[in-house]
Amino acid sequence: MFERNLILKHLVLKDCFLYVNTNLKFLKTGTCVQLVDCENNVFYFSIANYSSELEDNTVGISSLLAKTLGIQDNVLCRVSQITPFPSVASLTIFPVNQNDYEVIEMLSDNIQETLLNQIRIVHSGQKFVIWIGNNISATVCAGNINPLSPGAIDFLTEVHIEPVVNKTAIISSSTKEIPNTIFNFKGWNFLNENVDIAGIKQLQEHLNSSSELIFRIIPLEKLPIKQYSLQSMQSYSIFLSRKNFSDDFCEKHFSTRIFSISLLTNDVFAKDLYVKLEFFEEIEDFDFDLRQELYIGEEILNFLDCELGSRVILKSIQKYPIVNEIQINTNKNYSTDVLETFKFYLARGSDHNFVLNSGIPIDIGKNVICSLKFLPDEPRFCVVDDNLVRNCKYAINIENVVKENIRKQNSKHNNFPQNISNYKDLICDGINIFSAVDRMENVLITGKPGTGKSTVLKQIAEQLQNYPNFIFIKQVSCKTIKGKTMDSLAKFFSTVFSELLLHKPSVLILDDLHILCENVQGDEVAPNYIYFSRVSEMLHNFFQSFSHLKKIGILASSESVQKLNKNIYSSRGSHLFKNIYGIKDLMKADRISALKHLFKDFKIDEVDFNELSIKTEGFVIQDLVDFADKTVFEIYKNEPEEHNSLLLRNVYLEKALKNTIVISLQNVQLHSPGEKDFSSIGGLDNIKNVLVENLLWPGKYPNIFAGAPLRLQSGLLLYGPPGSGKTVLAAAAAKQCGMRLISVKGPELLSKYIGASEQAVRDIFQKAQSARPCILFFDEFDSLAPKRGHDNTGVTDRVVNQLLTQLDGVESLTGVCVLAATSRPDLLDSALLRPGRLDKQLLCPLPNEGERLEILKILSSNLNLENDVVLEKIAAETEHYSGADLQSLLYTAHMLTIDYSFENEQVLTQDSIITQNHLEESLQKTKPSLSSKEREKYERIYAKFQTGSSLEDLKTGTRATLA
Repeated sequence: MFERNLILKHLVLKDCFLYVNTNLKFLKTGTCVQLVDCENNVFYFSIANYSSELEDNTVGISSLLAKTLGIQDNVLCRVSQITPFPSVASLTIFPVNQNDYEVIEMLSDNIQETLLNQIRIVHSGQKFVIWIGNNISATVCAGNINPLSPGAIDFLTEVHIEPVVNKTAIISSSTKEIPNTIFNFKGWNFLNENVDIAGIKQLQEHLNSSSELIFRIIPLEKLPIKQYSLQSMQSYSIFLSRKNFSDDFCEKHFSTRIFSISLLTNDVFAKDLYVKLEFFEEIEDFDFDLRQELYIGEEILNFLDCELGSRVILKSIQKYPIVNEIQINTNKNYSTDVLETFKFYLARGSDHNFVLNSGIPIDIGKNVICSLKFLPDEPRFCVVDDNLVRNCKYAINIENVVKENIRKQNSKHNNFPQNISNYKDLICDGINIFSAVDRMENVLITGKPGTGKSTVLKQIAEQLQNYPNFIFIKQVSCKTIKGKTMDSLAKFFSTVFSELLLHKPSVLILDDLHILCENVQGDEVAPNYIYFSRVSEMLHNFFQSFSHLKKIGILASSESVQKLNKNIYSSRGSHLFKNIYGIKDLMKADRISALKHLFKDFKIDEVDFNELSIKTEGFVIQDLVDFADKTVFEIYKNEPEEHNSLLLRNVYLEKALKNTIVISLQNVQLHSPGEKDFSSIGGLDNIKNVLVENLLWPGKYPNIFAGAPLRLQSGLLLYGPPGSGKTVLAAAAAKQCGMRLISVKGPELLSKYIGASEQAVRDIFQKAQSARPCILFFDEFDSLAPKRGHDNTGVTDRVVNQLLTQLDGVESLTGVCVLAATSRPDLLDSALLRPGRLDKQLLCPLPNEGERLEILKILSSNLNLENDVVLEKIAAETEHYSGADLQSLLYTAHMLTIDYSFENEQVLTQDSIITQNHLEESLQKTKPSLSSKEREKYERIYAKFQTGSSLEDLKTGTRATLA
């Protein structure tokens, strides 16, 4: 980065940019720089065009602007290049006098355009000059810059003009002054609507160096203390670990054990309480290392309404009030021995002296709730000792006393099965990273929708909150704050990060971060692009500003890193998230474990979980949960009411499976394979057998294929002359093998936009992975993947490269079979046909006489044929006809029967009878679609498709190695 001492010159200019010498060409136009003068005043500028008037080692600004800022001519300044500032959402300017205000008011309609032409960087408290024409100028001061100051103004910045200078809203630019920020804790002047990281750092320094007794709260219930050790603890007792304090410190601050405790908050009416301080060394069977934190019981937590990690202030009480009488306020329905119960409550801890507070409901034992009042002076507390127990008078007053539990209880997720997928490893790694002693690092968890990202985050959060970590967790669901304005988001996250700082060590959990920081593809001036970029830039600045604080970490989830804005995640440069983990897809064993866990409370009636796991291939954990819920619905709907236990039957599972829509397929357009299977297609027996081996067997015998030492073939190429049945064979294969079908028709993936075609290829393979088990069928494959080097635009070359990486890349195509069809295999790029990709090529030739007869029988099965029809004769006379030609022949014959009905004025019926004469006449009208020259051409192409392969080899998919 550029940093140099340069001489500042005054120039005759009419803008607020910083001009540099032509030799400093590496400082490009628009670069942000920081200028520090000889008096250590800090200013921010944007670099303008180079000026030939400047000498070496000099920079220049407008002379009027320099006088306004108080910068002398020919003074030595330090100029440093800094990272670009975020865009400013809103800006308020304050004219320094009434005359300047009148000038600015005249310019109000074009103020934004004028600012963009004359200044780019603004900072709270820094003055700048606006020129109107050649002779008129106005001096203004910047303030109330959102979301961050300094910032860069753009054409979306809202500019507000105040009529008079509001000095309290202007923050001085001097480094000697610490700006106000977002805090206003008791006695601390840290409150301002502007978001300023420096103020948060000021709070951090105050917490570290404060002479007050400020401690971090840990609920006592989170400690692994045996119950009998808690019996002696009174309601208003707090605990510290003695080993963390020196003898001198204890003698100075803990000479008395009675303290007032108050929550560190910005509420001026915050509650406080009187407590007795105890040390853990006085409790038996408690031997583990404790940090310098304050451990508090449920009574105090309820009263203060605070949570794990909250900061409290302890103030020593030197003088105790005198109490002669205690008034016990209790409910009427309690037993008459309230007085004896209360005396026993006092006697139990009077040997150690403890504290009672006035007017706060407490449980004194035997489920008796009461509140106390101390006489004669009605002090707020009293200290119980042996003398008080012996000499104090007691009075009982009947009134309604209610003890409310206002503290929120965290929901637990112990029912979550961690033994599936890589959930257990993710949770363990996340806990280890955030519980590190030296420094926390940010963690990002990725996974497709429904894979359990939110549940994993909750599991990590729950364990981080408990012993021995005691980390404060702040959870934010990005779905709930999507669409808020930049100003609202800036205020929201400033509050969130201040809370994290106050409760540290702390972790911020951002669920579905990609919703708030989406990576929008398109024009850079589009509203969505600008909005998500500005939000991401703001969060990036927050994350970076807090990265130096070792005890604040960020745990986020996203569908993928590609869906995150470049300001949050970039493939280059420094990374906000150094630890990125992905949730793996559920394997067969994972689905079996998950299904058994979901149905563990059911009475099972001959349910085959192994078969059920095969049928739920491609399901994520949320799909399995939805499937279980639908199964329960089917059981309640069909079982009699007198059945107390849920009986799980296969029939209910099948119904629920049909009604379950997989999350990954909700936006995927699947091609309907139709009703045709292999029995509906005549001929091509060898091709059918190969398809069954490659498609049906891996799903039918998964254990055998799972143990295969080599990678299975996943790509097949069907080639043959037009009309030979390649396309219909793909649909029949999907129907026959019970697989989903995604059909890509010809060059529909190609686009004129750079990168769009490759993205379309990646998307279609990603959809295929979501829809597995499925067949990904590319029709007219030669138009999508021709030989590289023959396309002037380079589009198909990049598509071929993308196809090569998808077919045989690092990512596995488990559960996806790629099937391609073409009539010109010689036009395909040879790299696509090597082993491991489309390594099995199957020739679909024109049918012979026997196959033509089979095709005619299948096609005519739904037709009404006369008894005189001899299909064998038609099959013998249709040499060189393809399957499509034979279908056209039968269609023409059917149309002849309709024409005959019209000519003879007969009633037209759907069951028109086709005679042998109709077939003979149709044969005369229907000719083979391929001429003899075209057939010879295709035969030569297929013969030369692979040197050394005979026609029979090509039919079975065998290919010799090219020399």
